[in-house]
Amino acid sequence: MGTHPIELTEVHQGPPPSRKRLLAPLRYLAIRHPEKTYYDFVVPSVWALIAFVGYWLMEPKPLLFGEAGLLKLVRDLLIMAVPFMVGALAAVSMGSPGSHLDRRLVGSQLYLDGEILTARQFVCYLLGYLCFVGLLVLIASVVATLGRDAVLDWTSGLVMVRLGVRVVGTALLFASLAALTVTVLWGLYFLTVVVNRKSP
Repeated sequence: MGTHPIELTEVHQGPPPSRKRLLAPLRYLAIRHPEKTYYDFVVPSVWALIAFVGYWLMEPKPLLFGEAGLLKLVRDLLIMAVPFMVGALAAVSMGSPGSHLDRRLVGSQLYLDGEILTARQFVCYLLGYLCFVGLLVLIASVVATLGRDAVLDWTSGLVMVRLGVRVVGTALLFASLAALTVTVLWGLYFLTVVVNRKSP
């Protein structure tokens, strides 16, 4: 008696099939927790705004491109960080079952789609989100560097258009870096404090 191989399109456990699978790491943002919204949106927005305003008020402004530019520094950092986070995600998600990692957290619970997450589930979503954002920022920095000369050529003589591109690009850079930084810091707090809480 033969067995029927299960194909990817037939696996419907978890989120509804209509969701885009390549965007699955963004489900981290749908996790509910009393403090999480504050650290997902409010704090990164404030940090990004402060960094953006500070950059435009600074004279002389730090370089964005070139060997000493901000994009080069970000790219060098993420080239090391993204593979490390992918490896950490693989280690956590495929690790042996254990009473510590697969238990529900002590204190405020984390909810996704109405279900309480275990520590392992939340860490997987957290690392997946960090990998996703880090990879997007890495790709964007490479595209910006490679496309800089073409954009300068297209906007030759169009001062306001060139300024608009620079303002939007800078804002997106600081917003993504703020989201990445705050999420890493919140993740460190979670992994060092929340995961190790003992039941009263």
